Amino acid sequence: MRAEDLLGKVSASFDTLIECADEHGGLFPSVLDRFSARAPDAMPPAIAGQRDGDRAYRGSNLIHDEAALKTLYALADALDRPHYAAAADRYIERFATHCTDTPSGLFPWGEHAFWDLERDRIGNSRHLRNPDDASGAIHDHLRQAPLWLWEKLQHFNPRCVQGFARGLDGHWTEGEGWEYIRHAHIEEERRHGRGARSCDFPRHGGFYIFDWAFAHAHSGDNRWIEQIERMVDYWWPRRDERNLLLIESRSPIEDTHFYDTNAPGQTLSLAISLLESAPLLDATHPQLAGTMRRRASAYIDGFFNAPHDPDAGVFVILSKRAGNVVAQAMPVWGSVYGVWPSSYVALSCLCGYRITGDRRLFDWAAAVGHAYAREALPDDVAVPAMDAGLGLGLLADLYSVSGDKNWLDSGLALAESAIACYFDAVLPRGAAGIDWYESQMGPSFLQHGLAHIALLARDGAECPLQADYTAR
Repeated sequence: MRAEDLLGKVSASFDTLIECADEHGGLFPSVLDRFSARAPDAMPPAIAGQRDGDRAYRGSNLIHDEAALKTLYALADALDRPHYAAAADRYIERFATHCTDTPSGLFPWGEHAFWDLERDRIGNSRHLRNPDDASGAIHDHLRQAPLWLWEKLQHFNPRCVQGFARGLDGHWTEGEGWEYIRHAHIEEERRHGRGARSCDFPRHGGFYIFDWAFAHAHSGDNRWIEQIERMVDYWWPRRDERNLLLIESRSPIEDTHFYDTNAPGQTLSLAISLLESAPLLDATHPQLAGTMRRRASAYIDGFFNAPHDPDAGVFVILSKRAGNVVAQAMPVWGSVYGVWPSSYVALSCLCGYRITGDRRLFDWAAAVGHAYAREALPDDVAVPAMDAGLGLGLLADLYSVSGDKNWLDSGLALAESAIACYFDAVLPRGAAGIDWYESQMGPSFLQHGLAHIALLARDGAECPLQADYTAR
């Protein structure tokens, strides 16, 4: 399929989303009928591996749409359509100025919260799962908020950036000593108590470090440095002799999934967030930035000490600390809640490779890339659009890094399959075999991946769209 045809499909989907956003101040609706481009009368049933408490029915979720907005900015230049950049700005400005003034300072975005477009207020995904749930909306980052997005939020509303940094304190929990949790209250300024599990996933600590580093770079507020130092030191003594980190620091022994379980992908995620945060602190806190880089290097070593077998296509997401044996491997296709597609981690590897030049990271990502080049989209699995989008993004970035045309050819072949699977209407399917668009399933990654491979094919090194490394 020609690059122009791929770009035409992606552009048509954006044209429809932009039109839908007109009645919502620029925000993209999360769930739409693909043919009428209207919200369905009832929330469609969850697909296998999806939780209703993660969805944004009749709402909008900036974290879901981040990759689409990044793509719009690039296409504005690549296709000479300045209204695309204007639409992306309108979305982010609306969010920054209308949706961020919360009691805690935390934003209604991510895994369990959104902006309710019907009620024009904070939306609570857990109410979609159980309308009788009396708890308030919960903040969970879901993915990394990238530098370019923070810069846009800073431009439109600097106050919301500092408020968010303040609100992140709500992820620390009540009790003796410091412990954090990936969940925090949005609608009140109150810390969680501690339950049987800590739920302090390493990757979330990296997200907060980056958020605080950006807030400090734009304010000079040393409260954020104190928070960064506390979080940088949090996991360091908790690593094992292989420099691997547990999926959470405290789990009951009877919980066999979490107890004694290392998370190699999350160990790498924290490393990459440390590497991306360090440059924001070099000018004011070079010693702290140096510590972050050294610890990131150790965590990268830890990732490679996990029991991966790339030659056999075994890409480990969880391993048991005792014996360093595989507890769970990542699939190529068909991710579900808690189990990422292997492209998720492979893209983090390429992000780390670009920063460090560590060849191990490129080789691991290339092994995953070969799996995507080799394994066709299955026709009997409701593969989320995210899987196809990140697979395309991986192949595109492997080509961008290496210049090896085989990666480009594989990406274009996957793009053709993805168009046939997801794009038989103007809006893409949220997952293979379903008939609605849903942002929670990752169609923004599919739009980004298709545009990235098409622009690389058309423009080569002049491609204006960069890789998206927020899935980590």
